[in-house]
Amino acid sequence: MMTVRLLTYDGRQYLMPTLLTWTVRRTGSVPADELEVAAVYDGELQEVLPDVYRFAAYQDDELILRGVVDEYEVEASGEGLLLRLAGRGMAALLLDNEAEAATYQQATTAEILRTHVTPWGISCQQWRDMQMLNYRVTSGSSQWKALSDFTSRAGGFTPWFTAAGELVVEPLAGSGARRVIDGTAPVLSCIRREKRYGIISQVLIRDRNQRVMQTVENSAFIRRGGARRQVLYMPGGSTYGAVRYTGNYQIEKSQEGARQTELTLSGAFSASPGDIAELSYEPLKLYGVYDVVEAVTRGGSGGETTTLTMEER
Repeated sequence: MMTVRLLTYDGRQYLMPTLLTWTVRRTGSVPADELEVAAVYDGELQEVLPDVYRFAAYQDDELILRGVVDEYEVEASGEGLLLRLAGRGMAALLLDNEAEAATYQQATTAEILRTHVTPWGISCQQWRDMQMLNYRVTSGSSQWKALSDFTSRAGGFTPWFTAAGELVVEPLAGSGARRVIDGTAPVLSCIRREKRYGIISQVLIRDRNQRVMQTVENSAFIRRGGARRQVLYMPGGSTYGAVRYTGNYQIEKSQEGARQTELTLSGAFSASPGDIAELSYEPLKLYGVYDVVEAVTRGGSGGETTTLTMEER
């Protein structure tokens, strides 16, 4: 049974009335985890709701998601009074707050956390010690971008959040449980998806001061007929290695999520982001090991389902 506790800015807690419908979207990273619930409206909450700023969602007393309340609405109709509430995971605090432009001569994980994470009330107990020379946070960047750009460039991964809302500066893939999904699993549907739109075939990099031009190509995509060029302007005097890295980074980012499998199963919380799924699905000839990158669980009078988005290893 799904329950949601609401927390006000001054420390009061309230249990929402019995939920009619609910959706929990877990990514662990960005876009931020999401919660959407609907319940019969209790008039006693009228004075409470304007003060609510955090939520905690539980499934049979197990914490599923803690986060920030974004909005609520109360609807009156022929069917009675209905309360709807929506919120996001704690990543929202880093996404919604802008960082000051800065250049770090030698950025470290500890310094990035101290500057861009801790001030927003987010705890981080698990983090990888990394460093990077001449790391820049550009004007207009969110606190999340300041953090995730650093971890992507220094360590090659994106940080993530636990269900309790704690930040983990370690790779998400493979951090969870190992699941077997075969002919005995309660599979309701399966979709195999591949996209070409948005994938970069070539990065053209210009050095404005030295008037030097270099290219980095996505050879595999070009062989398949792909054509989407991006032009970047690098600061004068950038090294060849930095240019190559920037080009390859843009290409790799453009290919994220290009091939995905979406599996819907009966039941709640069949898996979580970070889990590894051993998939054997005969109708679409899908066999292999996959990383779960998103899990959406929905519940209501019709029962509970979980939709997993997975990428093959």
